[in-house]
Amino acid sequence: MAYHAAALQRFSLKIFAEPASAGVPSTIIPVFHRWIQEGAVPGLLIDVADYTHLVDGPSVLLIAHEANYALDETGGRPGLSYTRKQPLEGTFGERLAVAAAALIAAARRLEHDTSRMTGGGIVFPGNEIAFAANDRLAAPRTADTETALRDALVAFGGRLFGGSNVEVQPLDDPARLGLTVKTVGAVPLATLLSRVE
Repeated sequence: MAYHAAALQRFSLKIFAEPASAGVPSTIIPVFHRWIQEGAVPGLLIDVADYTHLVDGPSVLLIAHEANYALDETGGRPGLSYTRKQPLEGTFGERLAVAAAALIAAARRLEHDTSRMTGGGIVFPGNEIAFAANDRLAAPRTADTETALRDALVAFGGRLFGGSNVEVQPLDDPARLGLTVKTVGAVPLATLLSRVE
């Protein structure tokens, strides 16, 4: 892997939700507040920010010291994102696994905690995760860096999806260096978590 991509520490992952299950974003605000009180997900949880008035982006943000969690509707596709802010030890693949474990554990918790809501809760099929680099110095938008990231995400997708066929595609956003990793068919979140813990 190229040096720049290997040095990348600031990045985000997003696991997509079934659109019909996403519901009204504002209903997640009390859920995130409860997570702070209970220490429900990894990290030092600090606050909740309400951006539900904005269109096409993170709508409810759970701010933590190490990373932010967000109910994210970027591109009109709802999901849960995890944006890493603090450095992690290990190789790029190991850092991806740590971030994915935190994201998937939070998605499982969100499925559980919203399941009692009127109309049912958020459902994550578990077959698609998007990656975006958030550091243009460590991961400039070059062909070499994109190739290095693609190779790393193919390996990561193979691990995450248990060796199933993995499709890696560039993000629809031309302003960001990122890729989406996808497999065919739903994968239980518990299974995904067991492969990255």
